[in-house]
Amino acid sequence: MSFPETPGMHLQHLILDTKAVATKEQKIACLKTLRIVVKNLADPSKNSDPKYRQLKLSNEKVKAKISPCPSAIDYMKAIGFVIVNEEDGEEYLRIESSKTINVSDMSASLCELNNAIDMLQPKETFIEEKKTPEGIIIPQNSSLSTTAGAKASSSSAATTGKMSEKQKARLLMEKKREREVQEEKDARKKTANLIKQGELVLPLSVSFALYLLSLHTWFHFV
Repeated sequence: MSFPETPGMHLQHLILDTKAVATKEQKIACLKTLRIVVKNLADPSKNSDPKYRQLKLSNEKVKAKISPCPSAIDYMKAIGFVIVNEEDGEEYLRIESSKTINVSDMSASLCELNNAIDMLQPKETFIEEKKTPEGIIIPQNSSLSTTAGAKASSSSAATTGKMSEKQKARLLMEKKREREVQEEKDARKKTANLIKQGELVLPLSVSFALYLLSLHTWFHFV
């Protein structure tokens, strides 16, 4: 039994070139175009506007950025777009007005796109010099990124000289799992805070039990 591929899986196909051979620059240009679209959809003040819910495939500039990476079309379909051919011959990727956009899903997709771009276009590094007590200057490689994952990735890249496409795809999945774990932690923390502030609505049975307990306490002291 086969299951539909997720947006993240289509990003892996794009990075690994399983459906076409595109240069790294073409992949980055394609991903940045997708990021612009998804960023607008993740914005509640924009995602109801029809102009932000479509991408004109017949536009030469858009075609030049999307066509080298066929997986980009599959990715757009996976997040809710459909291909629409107008009577005038124009072709669009569009989310119909009747379809509700899930902002949290689009935010997650935006995070995945940022991770994919970072893999293909890593942040710059700079040389940091350290001076010993004896006055000897020792150059040290230091990454602009401060996260542990980025440091580990930089170390691996320095050892091998260059990350393989499979390593990049695996790192993308690892970052996705880390984000999901963090979202779960944030949700639990938010629930705990609501309980402390008395803003969380308790089930009727629990509320009634607390009411009976308060009556019992009152009669006990009367």
